[in-house]
Amino acid sequence: MKTIVTAVFFLLAGSTVGSTGRHDKSQIDFVFHGTSDTSCAVALSENMFVVADDENNILRIYKTINNSGPVCSYDLTVFLEVGLEYPEADLEGATLVGNRIYWITSHGRNKDGKMRPNRYRFFATSVKFDNQEVTIKPVGTPCRTLVHELIQTESMGKLWLNDVTQFNVKLKKQHRKRLAPKNEGLNIESLCASHDGKAMYIGFRNPRPRNEPTSVPQALVVSLNNCRQVIENKQPAVFGEPILWDLAGLGIRSMEYSNFHKAYFIIAGAYDGRRKFVLYRWSGDKHTPPVLVRQLQFGKDDFTPEALVVFTGIDKLLLLSDDGTLLVDVSSPSECMEGEMVEPGKCPNKYIVNPRKKYFRGIRLKL
Repeated sequence: MKTIVTAVFFLLAGSTVGSTGRHDKSQIDFVFHGTSDTSCAVALSENMFVVADDENNILRIYKTINNSGPVCSYDLTVFLEVGLEYPEADLEGATLVGNRIYWITSHGRNKDGKMRPNRYRFFATSVKFDNQEVTIKPVGTPCRTLVHELIQTESMGKLWLNDVTQFNVKLKKQHRKRLAPKNEGLNIESLCASHDGKAMYIGFRNPRPRNEPTSVPQALVVSLNNCRQVIENKQPAVFGEPILWDLAGLGIRSMEYSNFHKAYFIIAGAYDGRRKFVLYRWSGDKHTPPVLVRQLQFGKDDFTPEALVVFTGIDKLLLLSDDGTLLVDVSSPSECMEGEMVEPGKCPNKYIVNPRKKYFRGIRLKL
């Protein structure tokens, strides 16, 4: 019998922990403690959001208070039924429809191109926010075959999506490494509900199918049109025709609809490790491409906008950075996981032993 866990959280004031990392205080609005590799987030109220980390399966809820820690957390591991050898599901996208949050993992291989079955999940949780109490419940059954079904569609066949997944094929090492997410392999990084909540836009960081006349790589977005039935009734996924955008060779890193602006906002970024990020705005018309809003550069190049949070009725966007690779000052090697010190007194953020010293940063962006 499957174990279904309900988490009920009573919200406490966020703890204050001094930041040990280096950042440009003139640019950074928030420093949040307790995790580092921010991958996606959803607003729950005008001053609260839930965030996922692609290095673990824990949801953490924060208030928009500087130097704060999570007010509560919820571990998805049991619900997702992940194997213990490589337990991280690699959560990458989330979006809210009513009182339900839909989540999607990368659906990609690891950095060496090796298959990781735990990374193939599309699932949902219900969320209830009432005064000082938040309740999170898993909903339905996680779908493990979303991309497997997608590559079988005729439209995806035309885009050669099967070539960047190669399921059930034994590959030589050099061919396998070609399918790593930061090389040529598939990598989903965003999930965004349509303005009416009837469909989900799945955004791909990679692959970026080339435009035949120009040979310019295009960002790929695919709509899932029956998300509720997939989760609740295990029905086969129904996809819309792919949408291809010329974003100057960049892929999709995050995407969300703003009811205040009546528009979708998209963080575009490089498919590999290059630090290039651009904000686009899209009307929702599939025949009209997104328009450039601005380059996302904030003085220093160590801010990596990985999650876009839109709060109802507020004109500002909250950008959250994946800060896992930032170097944090430590006074002793014991503060860093064994073998992860890169130089004396410096430990990558994600490898700090004490989670209270891990952190990620946020910038408010007014358009």
